[in-house]
Amino acid sequence: MGYTTPTKSEVVSAKRMMVMGAPNTFKTSAICQTWPRPLHIQVYPGEKGNATIPLGVEGVIPYVWQDDPITKMSSSAVVAAVETLTFEILGAKHGEIRSFSGDGIHKYYAYILDWVTGGAFFRGEEFEPRLYSKSHEHFRFYIQRVMASPVEYVVFTCWDGREADDPGTKGGPSHIYPDLPGKMAKSIMGEFGIVVYSTADWAGRQPGKLAKGEWQLLPEGKVWGAAVKAPVEVVQRLPVKVPQSLPVLEQTLAGAWAASQASKEAK
Repeated sequence: MGYTTPTKSEVVSAKRMMVMGAPNTFKTSAICQTWPRPLHIQVYPGEKGNATIPLGVEGVIPYVWQDDPITKMSSSAVVAAVETLTFEILGAKHGEIRSFSGDGIHKYYAYILDWVTGGAFFRGEEFEPRLYSKSHEHFRFYIQRVMASPVEYVVFTCWDGREADDPGTKGGPSHIYPDLPGKMAKSIMGEFGIVVYSTADWAGRQPGKLAKGEWQLLPEGKVWGAAVKAPVEVVQRLPVKVPQSLPVLEQTLAGAWAASQASKEAK
C-alpha cells in the first residue's frame, strides 16, 4: 500500500457511518429496516436496544450478549469474546454478509476501559488518567479494523452526550457529541465519513402513528456531533435533515454530488 493521486471526484459514500442519538430515536430500527441484507447485527454487552431488532426475519441476523448470572466474566474475557465474534462475522464464518451493524458501541468502550484499568472503572475506583489513552487506542484499533473489512456496509450506533466546548471552563457551553469518554467523544468523528444524529418527534406524534424520525447530517444548533466528509461544494447542497432511511440518504448524497459537478462544468 502507498500514496495515490486521485483525479476523479466520487459520490460521497454512506458505506461507513455512525448513527448517534438518544435512546428510543429509532437508531437500530432504521438500520434493520433500510440497510442491505444479509444484515448481521452484533449487540455489544450491556446494550439494551436489541428488543427493537425483528426476530425470525430473513436476512437479519442478531447476536445478543447474555451474561451468566452465576459466573461473571472479566472485562478482558468479554473484550476477547466480542472481537472474536466480530471478525468471524466479517469473515463470513456465520453466513453470507452484506452489512455489519455494531449496536451500542459506547457500551463496548466501557468494557475496554474496565479491562485496561484492571476492573477499577466498573468498581467505581480511581485510576491513572493516562489509561484513558490506552483504552482510546484499543477502541480506535477495533473500529479501524472493522471499517477496513471487505464487507460492503458497516454502521455503528452510539448514544449521545454533552461535551464541553472548553473542558477547562466549569459551567461553560456544551454541545452534543457521541457519548464516549474524554477526547474520544470528538475524535471518533474523524473515523467515519458520515455521522448522523438521530431524532424522534415524540411530542408531535399523532394517535395511532409512529413518531417522525429524522437524521441530522450537519452540525447545527445544540448538535455538533453530525458531519458529512465531502467537498464544500457538496456539503453546501445538503439538507440539514433527512428521513431515517439509508436509500434516501444515498440518493441525497448522490444528488448533492451531481449538482456540484454540474455547477463546475457550467463555469
